[in-house]
Amino acid sequence: MATKRNDKPETDRVLTFESVVAELMPFIDTPFALEIQLGKTRMTIRELLELDLGSIVELKKSAGEPMDVLSKGRVLMRGEVTVLEDSLGLRIVEIVDSNKKV
Repeated sequence: MATKRNDKPETDRVLTFESVVAELMPFIDTPFALEIQLGKTRMTIRELLELDLGSIVELKKSAGEPMDVLSKGRVLMRGEVTVLEDSLGLRIVEIVDSNKKV
């Protein structure tokens, strides 16, 4: 494959904050689904069928541990649950990897 003298390979392109924002502008108002994951657990079908009103499912997460914020199954951030008047909210305490593209 021939390259022109002025063409830079994709790996030499320097990304600045401004260039990233400029690339995102056409999509800035696109809805983006986020999930807040309280915790996970594994159980057998028998255990699942035995659940009833009032049953408690133990999660593999400690009380006070930050909740995961996911999009398309990938953890993007972590946060602490907070109360905003009559609603729940999440205070972001960690950005998992700001270099990864969503």
